[in-house]
Amino acid sequence: MGNQMFTESYNSLRRACGVTLRMLFAMLMLYVCCSTAQAQNAGRGSQVTVNGQVTEKATGQPLVGVSIRVKGGTDGVTSDADGNYKIQVPASSTLLFTYIGYGDLEERVGNRSVISPQLENSDRSLNEVVVVGYGSQSKREITGSVASVGARQIQDRPVVSFGEALAGQMAGVQVQQTSAAPGGGLSIKIRGTGSITAGNSPLYVIDGVPLDNSVSNAGAQGGGIGSQSPVNPLASINPGDIQSIDVLKDAAATSIYGSRGSNGVVIITTKQGAAGKSQISVNASYGFQEIAKRVGLMTNEEYARRQIDMRNTDWVRAGGKATDPNSARSGPGFKIPDEFKNPSAHPYTDWQDVLYRRAPIQNYQIAASGGTENARYYVSGNYQNQEGLIVNSGFKKYAFRLNVDAKVSDRIRVGARVAPSYTNNRIATSGGIQDYGAVAVTVMSTPGFYPVRTADGAYSRSYTLHFDDGTTQNIIYNNPLAFGEGIKNTMNQFSTVGSLFTTVDILKNLQFKTSINADVNTFSNDRFSPSYISVSPSNGRSFSSANISWINENTLTYDNSFAGKHNVNVLVGLTEQKSTFNSTTVSANSFPNDLVPTLNAGIVTGGSSSKSQWTLVSLLSRATYNFNEKYFLTATFRRDGSSRFGADNKWGNFPSASVGWRIGQEAFMANVPAVSELKVRASYGLIGNNQIPDYASVGLISSANYILGAGDGSILNGLAQGSLSNPLLGWEKAKEVDLGLDLGLFQNRLYLNLDYYNKLTSDLLLNVPVPLSTGYETALRNLGSLRNKGVEIALETRNFQREKFTWTTNANISFNTNKVESLGASGAPIIVANRAQENSLTHITQIGKPLGSYYGLVFDGIYNTQEEVDASAHLPNTFPGDVRFKDLNGDGLINDFDRTIIGNNLPKFTYGITNTFNVGNFDFGVSLQGVQDVEVINLTKRSVYRNNASLSNNYWRSPEEPGDGKTWGANNAANNRNISSWYVEDASFLRIRNITIGYKLGKILNGTILKNARAYVNIQNLHTFTKYSGYNPEVNTTEGDPWISSALTPGMDYGTYPVARTYTFGLNLGF
Repeated sequence: MGNQMFTESYNSLRRACGVTLRMLFAMLMLYVCCSTAQAQNAGRGSQVTVNGQVTEKATGQPLVGVSIRVKGGTDGVTSDADGNYKIQVPASSTLLFTYIGYGDLEERVGNRSVISPQLENSDRSLNEVVVVGYGSQSKREITGSVASVGARQIQDRPVVSFGEALAGQMAGVQVQQTSAAPGGGLSIKIRGTGSITAGNSPLYVIDGVPLDNSVSNAGAQGGGIGSQSPVNPLASINPGDIQSIDVLKDAAATSIYGSRGSNGVVIITTKQGAAGKSQISVNASYGFQEIAKRVGLMTNEEYARRQIDMRNTDWVRAGGKATDPNSARSGPGFKIPDEFKNPSAHPYTDWQDVLYRRAPIQNYQIAASGGTENARYYVSGNYQNQEGLIVNSGFKKYAFRLNVDAKVSDRIRVGARVAPSYTNNRIATSGGIQDYGAVAVTVMSTPGFYPVRTADGAYSRSYTLHFDDGTTQNIIYNNPLAFGEGIKNTMNQFSTVGSLFTTVDILKNLQFKTSINADVNTFSNDRFSPSYISVSPSNGRSFSSANISWINENTLTYDNSFAGKHNVNVLVGLTEQKSTFNSTTVSANSFPNDLVPTLNAGIVTGGSSSKSQWTLVSLLSRATYNFNEKYFLTATFRRDGSSRFGADNKWGNFPSASVGWRIGQEAFMANVPAVSELKVRASYGLIGNNQIPDYASVGLISSANYILGAGDGSILNGLAQGSLSNPLLGWEKAKEVDLGLDLGLFQNRLYLNLDYYNKLTSDLLLNVPVPLSTGYETALRNLGSLRNKGVEIALETRNFQREKFTWTTNANISFNTNKVESLGASGAPIIVANRAQENSLTHITQIGKPLGSYYGLVFDGIYNTQEEVDASAHLPNTFPGDVRFKDLNGDGLINDFDRTIIGNNLPKFTYGITNTFNVGNFDFGVSLQGVQDVEVINLTKRSVYRNNASLSNNYWRSPEEPGDGKTWGANNAANNRNISSWYVEDASFLRIRNITIGYKLGKILNGTILKNARAYVNIQNLHTFTKYSGYNPEVNTTEGDPWISSALTPGMDYGTYPVARTYTFGLNLGF
């Protein structure tokens, strides 16, 4: 089917272009060859060799990695560890020196052979190069909304994935560490949540290669009901290899990626080699992690008190009296055990101490770079080992990278990028209900009365209570350590992103680039559930998958300046991508014991395999013009054809336009010296989201069994149509307006970015009801719309700048509002429950409200007396000490008509601030991350944790002892566990995300061996200021769940992997 769709897309492109692709490429390559032959020696002046040392003007210290290139050209080198460089250029050229955080400097070559510039620290350089789609621009030329982070801002962080280091660093980019498990998934959203059914993840582009987002889905990794959030495939990328991260946020910036640009684009550029002496760097760090926050659990005395009250209350409600002796009580659940009468005489088990441990973390990287003017290389190797806080969990990574650039001739350059990696992830089942072996809720719910092991060392799973009437009660309980150690869940991932590319300077201002790229991911997952798990005990499963994506990209770029004032850049391109996914699953059960977890020890009960494929063909173009670097205009157009969408709707157009005006360069601003930069920006564009299943538009065939034959017959396997086709199914479309302001004051010592955006996403993909006469209940349609709008502010300041003391500050704050504007023809709300975590209805999506709002009854306190119960609307079997719910419609009843929106997980604003200090050889940095006015529905309190949590201690006991007025009495009444606003908590937080203290040791042994060295200490997640009672206010247990869109059920806490506070000690060496 994938081949057929690719053929159809190819034919459509042929009809649109009027020529075949083969003919198009033949004409293009013929032109390239002819033009190259004719112009091989044209326009080349005499070449001279220039060398020198680049230093910092304030301190005289050499600068490493400064970019040196001919102004207006693309070739160049970078300075080595001593700031030295060497380059061959025309004598008539001008050298441009650029470095992140410093002002650009131009030096005319002439007859000079030595040029040693001093760069001035300018924390916000307008000439700083930003990578955009299929090219780069200086920041003064940007007319869209782009945020950037350099290598310095993510270095030394004890993180598995670069995404963790982005938290709080960029305006409009919300990074949620929904699970703190090693290698666990991250939620990265750019400008809010923009889809219900299609994905909300941005497109990731590494060194120009767009990655296939489908590998981050739970289904691609073998996830099923009750599984954890999928592992983070981006953890395979070594953060130490990253040179810069540029995030494209608005439609003008992302429309060059067409149907994949709606959720933003994250462009990652890795490090490259520089001409000159080889440089070798070694970075090593070692540290440990500890749980950052514990939840409050009852002592034996507190637990016994509540249990006595609970048994008495349940007995009274059954018709007895609290003073009745055990001999008069009808069942063991009503009796008072001897153990509860003297609880302090029994040992106490701190289950959090048992399951959560101090875990080591280590990271080692060696990198080498260098080369000549004709060939440069960067090669690195990385080993990382992070043991998890939860026993039997951890993450290992082995990564390698080779970046090579070579000059074949003055006009032809070639390059290669290859980055294989292998990760091993031991996954703890931390979130979810106890029936699936989830350890977090089990730890929170298991009383300290119960022991860890029996006398013979086995896991203890039962506890006997004794009564004074001579009877006993055997309690079967879930042992958290048995879950943690007994469940085996290992995920291995092999990943490779590779690229081969050629660049040809056809003419002086015309460049052709072609590349062949591959994105390869394989997963193997082996899982074993022991005999004492409630759901699927003695069950094993083996899953393997492979996702291979091939990308061919061809671009032609014209760049020229006229009369010194008119600057034009035109890009046209053709890209093709084909992705194939294969998976195999085998299951077994009835294992004789828990000792051998491999499938051969059980009885194989089933197996399945699947294969899918999708293709994308695109034509793209972009034109930029600026007059005297004062007035800017950019227009972009992309046309995508995708096999994922309906036969009658395969092609889509994605245009955008943006303008910019540097008001600060006008003559009337010359007398305003305080304003060093003032630019206004405006953009409008159309972008899309194609993250849906590969065959969603096709009426699929599925297996169907029939009974045929005489007598009881026999089962025959057959096929039947399983879904409705939709030939008009298309991508979700987003229209976005962005207005921006860039303001620099006092020589850019204070630099402000301000953006306002308004994005309307329409044609949302929804499963809507269809007439039953079709034989189906629902079908996927393009219906519904959703709006995100907000304001982003980013501020950078150079507070002090002296020879031996500097202080800089980066701060950002983002406001976003989310509103559903339409939901199909009827406009009926979507009310959902997540089967894997909570079977009760918890969320609603309705017109005029935020996506995925919490849904339930409104908590109105605790009934104190029977008179209060009788005088108000209440549920049947309500007594004093039970929850009071509001009768919203005033009908005298509490029922489903009183359910309403009770909160949401969308913050009012997010913010971050980073301060960096340099005092002599010391450097100090501290980063804060904050989220305000966000709520979490804490459903751990709905589990039996409510009977073991210290927050339940101040409960209602009698009218004379009403407690805190918010905690219901000790009882097992189901009424109190109705989903209500009582479970919704304020999850606003301010987190001390990172603290780093470093010291530069300088040259050792006169630099003959060790050129530079730096030692540092880093603390990650030092403290989180929050009112939230759970482990992590960023939690979302359903993130990545394969059974329901997490966009419909956000902010649910049913147990999570706790956040770790990490201390690391590191050493950076340069040779």
